[in-house]
Amino acid sequence: MARNPGLNMAYTDGMRHELRSFGRTTGAVYFVDSGHASASDNHAGTDPVRPLATIDAAVGKCTASQGDLIRVMPGHAETVSAAAGLALDVAGITIIGHGDGALQPTVTLDTATTADVDVDAANITVENINFVANFADIAVILDVNATDFTVRNSRFTAAAVDMNAKVVIQDAAAAASSRITVENCYHLDRDAANTHFINMAGTGDGHVVRNNILMGDYGTIAVGGAGIVTNCLITGNLINNAANTVDSCINLAATATGCVVGNMCAGAAAQANGVTATACLIAENYYGVLAEDLSAILDPIAT
Repeated sequence: MARNPGLNMAYTDGMRHELRSFGRTTGAVYFVDSGHASASDNHAGTDPVRPLATIDAAVGKCTASQGDLIRVMPGHAETVSAAAGLALDVAGITIIGHGDGALQPTVTLDTATTADVDVDAANITVENINFVANFADIAVILDVNATDFTVRNSRFTAAAVDMNAKVVIQDAAAAASSRITVENCYHLDRDAANTHFINMAGTGDGHVVRNNILMGDYGTIAVGGAGIVTNCLITGNLINNAANTVDSCINLAATATGCVVGNMCAGAAAQANGVTATACLIAENYYGVLAEDLSAILDPIAT
């Protein structure tokens, strides 16, 4: 979507200042806009009328731990075609997408099952990006290998039938990815090969999963995993799991700790498979069996 070059002249100095200051960052501000007529990764990227063409290039220009901000403009489209094809490897950066609906910036994963976005540095935040699976059985969309990663107000979708990601968010198999926060996100992917929205395979502390809408065929668990996570919070999520065996909506390791409170879940599996978090505070969760077409009931059942 090329922009009208004449629009470039519409930016006044005051407007440019407003664009740069948005987000109240203490660091540099970089602009990414693949649809802009002047977009190039050879630019400095600090002026909205000479933006960078890719988020990947913007990350490479950031300085660690000074609060640099990457602003991804409406309609931006970027493709990730290999493992770590987009590497978020500079600590302390924030990536904010601008635009709603069809103008929400997209990062599309295709070409290989190994295509993914790697989070390899601490204290990174991503907001308002649509991550699109455009290849069959992509292993992972977001591979989180560092602490204090946040993704919010983002979508995870499939380009077409049989274009899917088996796992949307994967934590490292260690405490190296503590304090992952996933909030106000939306996932829709009904492919039967999928296993998790979030696979908690490691031993991270302080994960927060709240206020997400998750609709998929999660053949293992929508939220959870075999890792012994500690002090997690899972709350306010709406989860619809189409899997029809013993697959769970929320399932944590037997000794995982934290709070699992106020989630509304539904699935094709029996009631006993809705919410399992033995060592956690579990309260006010509801689970409904899809085939029964009945109101959800408390899980666990009040005694």
